[in-house]
Amino acid sequence: MDLKIDVRVAELLASRLCHDLVGPIGAIGNGLELLSDDEFGMADDAMQLTTNSARQASNILQYFRLAYGMAGARVGPDYTPLRDLAAALLETSRSKLEWTLLQAPEGAPDGIAKLVLNMIALGHEALPRGGTLSVEISPGAQGIDCVVTAKGQDAHLRPESLVGLQENVDLEELSPRGVHGYFTRLMALRLGSELEIETPGSGSVRFSATLAKAG
Repeated sequence: MDLKIDVRVAELLASRLCHDLVGPIGAIGNGLELLSDDEFGMADDAMQLTTNSARQASNILQYFRLAYGMAGARVGPDYTPLRDLAAALLETSRSKLEWTLLQAPEGAPDGIAKLVLNMIALGHEALPRGGTLSVEISPGAQGIDCVVTAKGQDAHLRPESLVGLQENVDLEELSPRGVHGYFTRLMALRLGSELEIETPGSGSVRFSATLAKAG
């Protein structure tokens, strides 16, 4: 399925990425300023701030390089690097990752890793107070089942994300915060599946897609 990205969607995705990077990059600048004028003897703290913020910015860039970019279209059968990227993205949050099955199921189509990374980012957004993100990619009766479950206190999707996940969304209504849901749903459609969102219980949001096997 050949689905094109509207220019507005590309602009909103760029805004979303820049928004996520502003905090850590600003903190790097603050740390460097403190290092250049260590009047109050805070060099060690400033170095720690700069180091941690640089790592956070790098984690974000590496993650969304695969989630949004061409690099995520083809990923090898070993999902360990993807698991590590996702864990790094959550490093500064109060959420933890559970991803045990790290080998791609037989017949997994190109683009499956890209879709799962975007589902994880959606799940991360749904945990404002932290929690657990569990990832399951396994063969099912209808194809390859991809399931990401976000569990935690007050787990929910923001109104902006819900707008982006609607079937017939008006692109003019999308915001930088809501465009990620739209993009994730588009990735699922591109692989011939619908992105399903469920709330199986209080404090839980479940994202799933079933993909046809390649070949």
